[in-house]
Amino acid sequence: MERPSPADDGTPRVLDPDAALPAVPTYPAPWQLRASAYVIVTRLPEALLDRAAFVPERLVPKRRGRIGCLLLVDYQIADCGPYRELLLAPASFAFPSGTHPSITRIYVSSYDSVVNGRRNWGIPKDRADFEVQRDEATSTERIRVSRDGHTFAELELRAHGPSLPVRSWLIPKGMRTLIQLWQGKSYRFSLSARGSTRLASVVSWKFDPAYFPDLAQGTVLAAAYLPSFDMTFPVAEISELLRES
Repeated sequence: MERPSPADDGTPRVLDPDAALPAVPTYPAPWQLRASAYVIVTRLPEALLDRAAFVPERLVPKRRGRIGCLLLVDYQIADCGPYRELLLAPASFAFPSGTHPSITRIYVSSYDSVVNGRRNWGIPKDRADFEVQRDEATSTERIRVSRDGHTFAELELRAHGPSLPVRSWLIPKGMRTLIQLWQGKSYRFSLSARGSTRLASVVSWKFDPAYFPDLAQGTVLAAAYLPSFDMTFPVAEISELLRES
């Protein structure tokens, strides 16, 4: 696929959601997954959020706040088979049912995940290659994410401190209920998970903004490493989007 490049006004070009994808088996929701993950909470600049965070046009005026969340996940067990994932939910947005986060940019390592993620939950997945190096002595991971041979994300993350139990019910349901807009439809679903967590820190990171928002422009507010957790992706509530005047 041709490498996307920033548009003339500085905004990134979004990959074509209708581009041909390979035929893969269908894996309907719900999914039961087991994974490890880094979760990084950020405060992002207004200009990045409105112009370079891949936010759907109709959601730009509905953004509420500047707090977003990056996840880097290694799904060892998933209905569609193991895969890795890099995603950003850059902020929360006002919907008729309340204020909820929405994933605007996401890469995964398998087409089975791409196709079924779009179909089941309206998540705008694209495929990329992941390279991970782990230094057990320092609890540090170095992750490179690339597409068509071009590396567009490089992260060095470190976990530290004791491991503590964590449950999703500790997070208000509105914050773990996502709404995705995809090809004329709205997908609403609430995530649930349980596992363990440690503190983490961002040693370094850099991004090519043509592919992924440049989070280095923002501020890291908190970071955690979840060495093991179980998650349920439920059946989404799907409705047709009304045309806005």
